[in-house]
Amino acid sequence: MTKTFKRRKLFVKKDFQGRLILGCFLFVAGVVLLSNALFSKGLLTSGILIVVGFTLILVASLFLSHRFTGPLYRFETTLDNMLKGRLDIVIHLREKDQGKELAEKLNTFNDQLSRSFRTISYSSRAIESLIEQAGALDLPEEEKEHLAGLCWTLREHNRKITNNSSMYTPR
Repeated sequence: MTKTFKRRKLFVKKDFQGRLILGCFLFVAGVVLLSNALFSKGLLTSGILIVVGFTLILVASLFLSHRFTGPLYRFETTLDNMLKGRLDIVIHLREKDQGKELAEKLNTFNDQLSRSFRTISYSSRAIESLIEQAGALDLPEEEKEHLAGLCWTLREHNRKITNNSSMYTPR
């Protein structure tokens, strides 16, 4: 079995993730500096602890923020696709990601909307068939002209329905 290597993106949404990491970093830095001022130990020991602590905080906040920024990126991408008419996108989140409930609701919404568009499409084809049947009826000439006008109007409205619903790609 050949295993393919997929490169991981450490920064998904750099501006948001960067602000989140900076906020965590500044908060902990303030706490460390305050505690250092209150409980002053040797400068070398404090300096080493501060550097190690800051490094651990940066790494931890990077991984924790990834649980938020990854789903935000997926939501944004999915909504962009929905705006383009693609309803066939399914949001998949990792086990520990935040926003699973929102992803589930968006997936359910897309599924329901897709079913509605399929129903509209089937109904539109059925209406077209009924219009054809009505046009083929053997009626007196006066009634046939009236029916032809009604069929033309029905076709125009059905065409608008078809055009609007065909802008979307259902699941």
